[in-house]
Amino acid sequence: MRTYLTLLLLTLWACCLWAQDPGMLEAQQAQMAAQQANEQMMQAAQTANLAAQNAQQQAIANTIQGYGWAAAIPKFSVKPGTYSTALTLKIKDSTRGAVIYYTTDGWTPTAASTRYTGPIAIDSTTSIQAIAISPYGGRSRVATAVYTLKGLPPKSPAEPPNANLTASPGERFLLARGTAGALVFTAEARSKKAEVGDKIAIALAEDLKSGDVVVAKKGTPSVAIVTEVDPAGRVGLPGEIFFQVDFLRAGDAVIKPRGGAAKEGQDKEVKAVGLMFIPMFPAGAFVHGKDAEIKQGAVFTAFVDADTVLSPVN
Repeated sequence: MRTYLTLLLLTLWACCLWAQDPGMLEAQQAQMAAQQANEQMMQAAQTANLAAQNAQQQAIANTIQGYGWAAAIPKFSVKPGTYSTALTLKIKDSTRGAVIYYTTDGWTPTAASTRYTGPIAIDSTTSIQAIAISPYGGRSRVATAVYTLKGLPPKSPAEPPNANLTASPGERFLLARGTAGALVFTAEARSKKAEVGDKIAIALAEDLKSGDVVVAKKGTPSVAIVTEVDPAGRVGLPGEIFFQVDFLRAGDAVIKPRGGAAKEGQDKEVKAVGLMFIPMFPAGAFVHGKDAEIKQGAVFTAFVDADTVLSPVN
């Protein structure tokens, strides 16, 4: 019994001494603080990784939403560059069932543009843009190529119309459906500020003729109506602006044009995707494409939508 009491007293005495030892107490507190800090760092790292994953998933979702079931970007059979001979260009797309549309006038292609149905002959310097539209209606990003041709003989200029022809008083002329007319923007528009329904001032870029007789003079005013607009977005998405031509008045008659065009800003998808792989911070999610801009003086072509009988203008 005495031995048991002695051991108990010695144990209590040792505990009291340990509790009173400031160095040992500080060491224990430091160890606990280090363990707590380590746990907090691990928790912060897990939170950051989760946030990065969520941002990347949201960026991908935004891209899919903006281009719903989009087609792959079209590919050109000839690399852009400078050539000394005429080219035969083919356009392909890897999306099953996709339809390709292209332009060569500087405007962004849409489903109303020329449909690709076979090889394109390039016999002069040409800038071509192409899109693909999937069977689900989603469109691809825009593929662009510039082919500079040097050393080829210039094309023979078209014979100018007889400017001396005059019409008899009271005579009227048929402006046939499908007649092409060049129009020019007399004001600018940007996808950042434009809204659907906005009207942008345009005018005839050259005289509109029935045969050789002028039925609407250069400068005749009209308007382009914005039908769709998207500002530039994250993940490099470019701004877009689409428009249609409103009516054109010629004397006492109204010409209903058919046509419109679209303009897309600079696409920064490649840069955005590259930055998505930065550890801990997917910066690509915050890269914006450039807004679309239609500049004053930009010219596009519209077509007469129906046969129209007009009087000549002086």
